[in-house]
Order: sequence, then structure tokens, then C-alpha cells
Amino acid sequence: MIGIAMSTYCNAEIINETIESIQRQTAAFVCVIADDGSTDHTVDVMRQLTKDDDRFIILPLPHGERGIARKEAIGKLKSLPIDFLYVIDSDMVLSEGLLTSCVLYLQHNEDVGALVIPEQAYSTYDNFFTKVKVFERNLFQIPEEQIDRRSIEAARFWRIEAYEASGGINPTQISFEETQPTIRYVQSGGAIRRATFTSVKHNEKQVTLHNLLEKKRYYFQVMPQTLETEEGGFRKAISRWYFFRPVLYHSANLKKYRRHPILAIGVAYMYVRLTWVGVYQLITHKFGKNAPATGTK
Repeated sequence: MIGIAMSTYCNAEIINETIESIQRQTAAFVCVIADDGSTDHTVDVMRQLTKDDDRFIILPLPHGERGIARKEAIGKLKSLPIDFLYVIDSDMVLSEGLLTSCVLYLQHNEDVGALVIPEQAYSTYDNFFTKVKVFERNLFQIPEEQIDRRSIEAARFWRIEAYEASGGINPTQISFEETQPTIRYVQSGGAIRRATFTSVKHNEKQVTLHNLLEKKRYYFQVMPQTLETEEGGFRKAISRWYFFRPVLYHSANLKKYRRHPILAIGVAYMYVRLTWVGVYQLITHKFGKNAPATGTK
């Protein structure tokens, strides 16, 4: 049995694609969808799509953080007799037969604890930074099973015992929490592979530079919580910083840069801006935390 944990927030317009792609899977599964306090009709849409499908459990939650919603969904699944855990977002569309192929792979490779599922980014929008974000996301689509130790890709399809051994998602971390179980599991000697035999389509929706910077600004503001709750957290973060990611210099990506130089320049510019935002937030946090108290009692 496969347990699928999904979190969602205000995705009424696209959630049907994700749910329908899960319903088309032939493997045995139960899917728990934790809604993080959506203010649109997401919960109503999900209930309508799954009203006659007892493989789905909808958990409407008060608005909190993505990690909390994920933790709630995973917690519900762990109370059920599942053998595998698959963690997805509500903007991901599963390829046909994805669940079956992942189970078969793990059954034939008993030393592997989890799989990174390649994501084929797309969007129906065609503004420049949407194209840049789609291009950047697809740079992580390389035809190799081996996962580099500095990878930022999160394993999403787990043997349940391997997920437990990783320590699981820490919902208090808020930013980059989905990658931490993968990093911990690999550093403890566990084996994770990239599932080059399948993929999901990832809807990037509309991306503007302003909205992207604001979203990441928030993540960087709360990033110290992640660094402080992980052993060697700062060192791990630096080794995975934008320009230090080995996948960017893979031969397959060097060819993409030559074919799409304008998009490649857009990615470099985006990374420079994000680096500035990240460094500013981390320095502000460090000095703000260490600054002497002021004011009167």
C-alpha cells in the first residue's frame, strides 16, 4: 500500500489535474490531502472530485505553514498500514503508472531507501520570468540515477522505514524543510536515487521577479530556524547555494545554455538577486540576534 501525502493552498484552478492524475494510477494507494487554510474553493473542489472515491481523505486545516500541513497528512498516513510514502504538492501531475514503476524499482533494489522523482516544469504563462523559472527548474532534469551529495532535490517516494530513519519533515523549519530528510538520510549512509524512468509535470503557474523575490525573502527570513535545527546546517546551506550546485554544470545543461543563452542569463540574474536577498536576510538575522538590548524597563 502506498500512502500519498499532499498539501495544498488556494489551488482551486489546477488541483483537478493533480487529483485526476492520481485517480488514474493502478497501484493500491490512499491519499491524504491537507489543505492549509485555503481562502478560495480548493476544499470544495477536492471534495467534489473525490466524493465517490474512498481512497482520498481531505483534511481542512487552519492556515499555518506548508510543513505543518505536510506533517498532518503524513501523520494520518502513518496511522494506516502503508509500506511506501509519496509526498507531493498540489501543482504536480503524475505520469501514467508512476506509482507502480516506483514500487517495482524499490522492490528490485532493496538497498535504495527513497527516490527523487524528476519534475518536468511547465506553465501556460509566457512572460519572461515564468519562462526563466521553467527553464531553471528543468535544469535538474538530468539522465542520471546518482544523486550528488550537494543536491537540493528532495526525495519524495520513500520506503516508510527509510523515511522514519531520516527523521522526517520538521514543520518548525518552514523553509527548505522538504530537502532535509533527504540530506540527513544520505549523510547517514542511506541510498537515494533519481527515478529516471518516470516523472511528474510541475505547474509553475505565473512567475514574476518581484513575487519570486518576496517569496524567497520570507523563506530566507525563517531559514535560520532550519540552520539552527540541523547539525552543520550553515555548512550544508553554503555547499548547496545557487552557484555551487554541481547539476548546473552538468554537460546536458551546458548544451541547454548554448541553445537558450537569454534564458541562461535570466537564471544567472535571478540567482544573483536571490543571493543578495539571502545574504542580507542572514546578516540581518545574525546581527539582530546578537545586538544588545535597548530601551527602558
